[in-house]
Amino acid sequence: MSNNQNTMSQRKLDGYLKLAKIIQWGRKNPVKFTERFLGVELLDFQKYIFMKSWHTPFVLWCMSRNAGKSTLGSPLIMAKSLLIPNFQAYILAGVGSQSQEMFLKIEKIAKREIASFTGLTDVFYNETVKSASNTDGFTHNPSSFQYKLYNGSAVNSLNGAVDNNRSKRSNLNFYDESGFASDELFQVTIPFTTQNSDFSLGGDSNISLASKKFSNQIILASSASSTETYFYRQYKDFSQKMFLGDKRYFVADISSDVVINATYNGKLYPVPLLSQETVDSAMRDNKEKAMREYKNIFTTEGSDQQIIKRAMIIRNSDVRPPTLANDGNRKFVFAIDPARSNDNSVCTIAELIDDPQVGWRMEISHNVSWTDLAKKKKTPIKTPDQVKDFRRMLIDFNGNKSADYENIDKILIDSGAGGGGINAWADSLLDDWTDANGNNRRGLIDKNHDEYKVHASKYPNALDAVTLISPKKYKRDMFEALIEMMDLNLISFPETYDGKGELTIPLDNGEVKKYKLTDEEILSLSNIDVAKEELVSIYEFKSTNGSSRYDLPPDKQNKIHDDRAYTIAMLAWHLQKLRREKITKKVKTKTDISKLFLFKQPKI
Repeated sequence: MSNNQNTMSQRKLDGYLKLAKIIQWGRKNPVKFTERFLGVELLDFQKYIFMKSWHTPFVLWCMSRNAGKSTLGSPLIMAKSLLIPNFQAYILAGVGSQSQEMFLKIEKIAKREIASFTGLTDVFYNETVKSASNTDGFTHNPSSFQYKLYNGSAVNSLNGAVDNNRSKRSNLNFYDESGFASDELFQVTIPFTTQNSDFSLGGDSNISLASKKFSNQIILASSASSTETYFYRQYKDFSQKMFLGDKRYFVADISSDVVINATYNGKLYPVPLLSQETVDSAMRDNKEKAMREYKNIFTTEGSDQQIIKRAMIIRNSDVRPPTLANDGNRKFVFAIDPARSNDNSVCTIAELIDDPQVGWRMEISHNVSWTDLAKKKKTPIKTPDQVKDFRRMLIDFNGNKSADYENIDKILIDSGAGGGGINAWADSLLDDWTDANGNNRRGLIDKNHDEYKVHASKYPNALDAVTLISPKKYKRDMFEALIEMMDLNLISFPETYDGKGELTIPLDNGEVKKYKLTDEEILSLSNIDVAKEELVSIYEFKSTNGSSRYDLPPDKQNKIHDDRAYTIAMLAWHLQKLRREKITKKVKTKTDISKLFLFKQPKI
């Protein structure tokens, strides 16, 4: 070996020794390593969580909105994959787009594309394995996003169906928004981490002399959910074990108060991640949701009396903006619960879809509450103004280029006297009218209702597209239809709005797109979220004769409304009728009797 080769070999040895010292220092000081080599600065409470979560096998973060769960989890995963050779991590969530979003957060940190992180470095980016076809080291396969590092580490997001993701091996499972994931996700994926990280077999190595490796980990991160979720059960279990001194468990419970009053290097940070005004506004709009998301108060579910469980809604939610108008030949149905003074006056609109796999189903598209914001008690606007706005939506959802009400399957109106369903609403819709553009429009009528049967001839141009529903007669039927349709997964909702002003929507090719929400879309999503809270607050009360009544429990009456939930029950009732009609009106095929026999008809 030449002197030059000896010199090169010594240089390599010195380089490896320096790298080993940096890695060992980073493993002992992960927060300082993250700040110095990745350029990610952390607030004091985030540093504490980061350090306590570094080597603890069972970790749970119950954190307020805007506390930075993904922002904290991303550099933690990045640091581990840099400092631990052949490290494998999986990012999981109840919705595939959520795991993709966290993966993209890592990618943006690596590429220095996050404006709020002003000191980011390119150290991590330089360690990603690149190729001619993959110039940045980050791949976006529809089933799993992935990056690999030169030390053999890899991180994947699991985007597809849970059943397609069995039998994998992982050193870290990071569950983002785990409070809203199904039990099935955890049952399938927790076994990824069960193999002992110190186990090895084969070769000339002596396992008894090998250095101890980092323990495999699961990290559950979310805001508070309901007491029936896997996340809550682990929150309770992990907390008890941590309080008893078991160092394998760590729980961080970070409410909005901690985030608002966060410190940086011991001093109150002048610009908090979250403002008190944001929390106060959320409390006014939807108190129960705000208590979960900002105060970490888990919602207590109503056991067997609760007709719609939160898990059912989560299971049937997907990331999509609300629909504010018809952009084609889509079919919509309106459900209206009018009010004039005390209650909310609400309209919920759903799209009807004739699915080749399951038949008729519906997607909740839009929700409007006709509220007079100028009034202190936020009572409904005047009924003529409600009807005027309803007519505007009627045109929007029918489609401007379609004939009158061609794409409106049905308009369901609660006919109760308190809201003026007949005299204030149905009567107002009978006559032809002129829209804002000067176009003549046909009136609307319910020809089967007793009030209008004898008078239908007076309004020959009115279209029979209205169904007036008596709450006294049909309320139980409507809520029983709601239970049935939800059990069959035939009603879907937009995903819960996270307050970010935009949606991250997964595309078929594995990429995602950012969708900027308008103010009207944000209001609609917020109203739909209130509707979800109302749905999970409806209980079944059985009388002594065995009949059922559906209503809010005593402790929630006069505290929350049920109008939005009621309109969704109306829609479910209509959907149930459509599905039954499709079965009962199915044309029977005639059988050729002659083909049932093998012998020929004899000649006479």
